Amino acid sequence: MTADVLDRKRAQFVALAEAAFHRMFGSDGQNGLVTFAEREERACEVTDELARWLMAEHVGQDPLGEAGVEQPCPICHGPVQEESDRSAPSAVRELMTRRGKIEYRRTAVRCPRCRTIFFPPG
Repeated sequence: MTADVLDRKRAQFVALAEAAFHRMFGSDGQNGLVTFAEREERACEVTDELARWLMAEHVGQDPLGEAGVEQPCPICHGPVQEESDRSAPSAVRELMTRRGKIEYRRTAVRCPRCRTIFFPPG
């Protein structure tokens, strides 16, 4: 990941964290939260959103999910057919984390022997 990409992601995270802070405290420091249960619920909501964003961004940067990375077939364990970056199909995958569902894009790989399309782990 380049320094520019890291700087952009950092700026996105800071903006999300600022919005989370505002949802918790508002302009008066209380933001309409009166009971402990309300405060705890809001704190969990905003921190879970931040955690999901961090996970999705981090998983999305995994090099194993990109075209051109050699992976053995999970069925026959043989080498997979390399696809060009332009023709390799990709799909949005879902993963349930302890903080909720995240989505990320994975490039599919095809095994010529099994004729199976699979998405590398990562």
